[in-house]
Amino acid sequence: MSSVVLLARPVTGAASVAVAGRMMAFLDYFAGVFTLISLTAVVAAGLAATDRLVLTPRLRVAVQSVHRASAVAALGFLATHIAVKVVERHAAPQTAVVPFTGGAALAVSLGTIAADLLVLITATGVFRGRFAGRRPWLWRVLHSTAYLCWPVALAHGLTAGRAAHPWVLWGYGLCAALVALALLVRVLSYLGSCLGRHRPSIRRRRGARTYQPAAVRPSALTALSARPTADTGPITWPAGAPAARRPATPAGMPGQPKHAARPVPRPLRLAQPGSNE
Repeated sequence: MSSVVLLARPVTGAASVAVAGRMMAFLDYFAGVFTLISLTAVVAAGLAATDRLVLTPRLRVAVQSVHRASAVAALGFLATHIAVKVVERHAAPQTAVVPFTGGAALAVSLGTIAADLLVLITATGVFRGRFAGRRPWLWRVLHSTAYLCWPVALAHGLTAGRAAHPWVLWGYGLCAALVALALLVRVLSYLGSCLGRHRPSIRRRRGARTYQPAAVRPSALTALSARPTADTGPITWPAGAPAARRPATPAGMPGQPKHAARPVPRPLRLAQPGSNE
């Protein structure tokens, strides 16, 4: 029994080493491809998230969620891609951070530039609230470096390493077409918003009449703008005029002192049963 266990241990160890080797080979070949695909989704979703011609507000929120999730996935695949290349000694550790160091070729340095730009773009997306109140233009400039990051990453994928298979080239072409389509939608949305600014803000419905205010007479304006003359004084009544014809002047008005007595209201009495009131 012990001999079986001793023989099983080398077999198990060899199997794990073989699986690890296959996993490293898979990541060595596909981690960079997955990074470029995720970066393509980031750029395409970011371009389409501002569209107002085709997308509804709910769809724009969904596209923004795809934009953020793709950015996180791109960072994860990028870290895996760099770690595998450094472990297998295909690139120096400093080359992963600073381009054109450690004897790196131009194709490898393009990948370093794209990686640095991707980290910068993600950082500006995370700290967007810090730029909103003070310097929003600075955030737009830094975040717009994605337009430079994506083509640099595409050039790195086509030129660095081994020769790409035809299906990889077709995949890169599909990524380029997707970004071009998103850019076209962005341009059309911008042109539509510019044209909408020059249109009247009130849209007329079919068959609806436009409200037109009635013309104001000049005499009405003259009467409203007339001011009382300085000779206007309190109204006086002749001494022999009957009191019934005189209008009641409230207290505090011209022609009556402010301390004039006011009539006292009579108390209310409830009618008793059997009375004639």
